[in-house]
Amino acid sequence: MGSEQIRDFYENFPYPSKKIKSTKSLYNNAAWLTALVDKKPNDFKKNERILDAGCGTAEFTCGFALGKAKVLGIDISERSLAKAKALAKRFNLKNVSFKRMDVLDNNLPREYFDYIFAIGVLHHTENPKQAFSKLVRLLKPGGFIVVGLYNRYSRMPVMLKRFLLFLLAGNDLEKRVALANKLFYNSKPLTEQRKIWLADKYANPLEKTISFNEVLQWFRENNIEFYKSKPPVESLSRIGLFISQFSWMLQGISFFSISGRKVGKLASIT
Repeated sequence: MGSEQIRDFYENFPYPSKKIKSTKSLYNNAAWLTALVDKKPNDFKKNERILDAGCGTAEFTCGFALGKAKVLGIDISERSLAKAKALAKRFNLKNVSFKRMDVLDNNLPREYFDYIFAIGVLHHTENPKQAFSKLVRLLKPGGFIVVGLYNRYSRMPVMLKRFLLFLLAGNDLEKRVALANKLFYNSKPLTEQRKIWLADKYANPLEKTISFNEVLQWFRENNIEFYKSKPPVESLSRIGLFISQFSWMLQGISFFSISGRKVGKLASIT
């Protein structure tokens, strides 16, 4: 049921639908993510393979394709993928392809990709931990995985706003978007792109929040060695992670990205 809800939601609100005007914009859009694996967007080599899991409208995916690697974007929404393909075509990117596929139900080959990115995706699945494990199976030993997630503590103000909107508008997504714009943003002009952004933030039917500590546990259970994060953390100790996440909450930073490297092979999982 969760996957169907998310598919239907993104058919109506294909995210992020950014207006990318130039190759430089594509580059800058992806650079903060590729920095988590010590790369620039155009550094990827011809013999490397990249998976963007839950690629949406592919603004990151096409940025990864500025190098020479073969890039695959997968997503559950046909409308998002249509925009993704149009973006790749506009920039004449021949080394990127797209498939309609659920992260939790994919038939991609094991230990095939050198880099896997799942940015803003796993927290919109029914089981983020299981989705992460399934992605790790697709990663070569020595390869990097990068995930971007909503933080459990610093996302709380948004979750309270989401609850208020639900009380006022129920499951009427259009009404929740209009109310969010009115109550929290002084009724700014509701362009199509703004509507999509507000819908994803305040009306997404399936959203979970996850702590940094939980992701580190995912890493340990899947033979992934922590590499970097954005924002960075004080340390990987309990007190260091507490201080970091408390600081993010005070700064209103509700989204974090974390990278890790796969060490050794995984045992077979059924």
